[in-house]
Amino acid sequence: MGWRWAPANDRLASKITSVEWRRALAVFAIALAFKFGLGGVLFDPMAMAGNPWAFGFEVGNIAGNLAAGHGFSVSREPGVYIPTAWISPLYPMLLAGIFKVFGMYTLGAAQATLLANCIFQAGSAALLYLMGLRFAGRNAGRAAVVIFLLNPNGWQFLGWAWPSQLFAFLILLHFFVLLLPTKNDVVAASMAGGTFAMALMADGAAIAIAPVTVAHIFWTRSGSQRSTAFAAALIAFAIVVAPWTLRNAEHFGSYNPLRGNIGVNLWVGNYPGSNAEAFHGLAPSPWHDTEQGERFAMLGEQQYDRDARGRALGAIANDPVRFVGNTVIRFAGFWIGEFWTRYQHIHWLYSVGLIALSALALRGAIRARSFGTGALLAALLLFGGPYYLTVHGHGRYRVPVEPLMCLLAVLKPGDEQSVIDDEPQS
Repeated sequence: MGWRWAPANDRLASKITSVEWRRALAVFAIALAFKFGLGGVLFDPMAMAGNPWAFGFEVGNIAGNLAAGHGFSVSREPGVYIPTAWISPLYPMLLAGIFKVFGMYTLGAAQATLLANCIFQAGSAALLYLMGLRFAGRNAGRAAVVIFLLNPNGWQFLGWAWPSQLFAFLILLHFFVLLLPTKNDVVAASMAGGTFAMALMADGAAIAIAPVTVAHIFWTRSGSQRSTAFAAALIAFAIVVAPWTLRNAEHFGSYNPLRGNIGVNLWVGNYPGSNAEAFHGLAPSPWHDTEQGERFAMLGEQQYDRDARGRALGAIANDPVRFVGNTVIRFAGFWIGEFWTRYQHIHWLYSVGLIALSALALRGAIRARSFGTGALLAALLLFGGPYYLTVHGHGRYRVPVEPLMCLLAVLKPGDEQSVIDDEPQS
């Protein structure tokens, strides 16, 4: 049977009733209590408190400078603040707000950061329930939530002051509005463009799923409806990204709606002698290497990034075999975990969880292909692309698409009939 791009409207539950919205709210509350309650036991906030580098690494550095009134900047030494677009702005801005309320790098700030991450995961759980409900019935929604809450990778990085949980929520929200139809097509397209832009402001890696969004708008509409939808999506997208893009133009002289370290990531993953474990403190990056740090401070971020990109492309051209080998290793690490490395935080049990979820998602995508899993599968395959070519296969890089994997994992043939039989009552 052929592979459908997305479920047809007549294969989806007709609407989400007020009863189901209340159930989704209950899912949110239960997930938040579960995550924050157990997270407070599993993670020691004192490990972040008082240590600016451990508190979110580059994110915490930028957030601290922002909270202190030094703008969106990085600092490698006291009193020197370099304008940056190293990280997309949403999470550093959130962290800066937490610092202003609870103090810089304090225990209270660490606990508030954990709570924020738990809120984003709880939001993802609620959206998963609603998407599962409309795709495959109430039981599928519940199953997707259970898989999501028990997923080891979701716990592994819950206590990190990093954008992963916010990014995951925004990607899932984007597919929620993209794949589930509404009566007003202009509103639906505007929400698709706006949510995609929000995901991009959480992490520039969202650009990898742009082809899925464009293809969906194109294939599910025709004629003037298609043109209107594209216009609505682009306007909403432009409104969201404009402040960040204009700010970057002011500081760097170029219109960059993404982030400012793409060339650096390519360099640290492919420098001469690299071994596909670049960001485990081994790479000559500005944060791990004194010479590179001084070069970064001297050139400024944009010029340093250009310089790093040139060096990376030169290294790849000089040793393409190493590049191909490292890319294969990074691909494997992304999907099955880097269990072969020597780092303590990468446990074999963690890799078992990554492998199990990958297998379940692929199985669900294939089994329900005639139902309409093409868009979700395409998003998963495209999303990892930037990571296969740069950095390394660390599991935190796939956290943002794991809610989509949980949804795929519960789909099976005949789900459209389950939706009809399980139509929620008002």
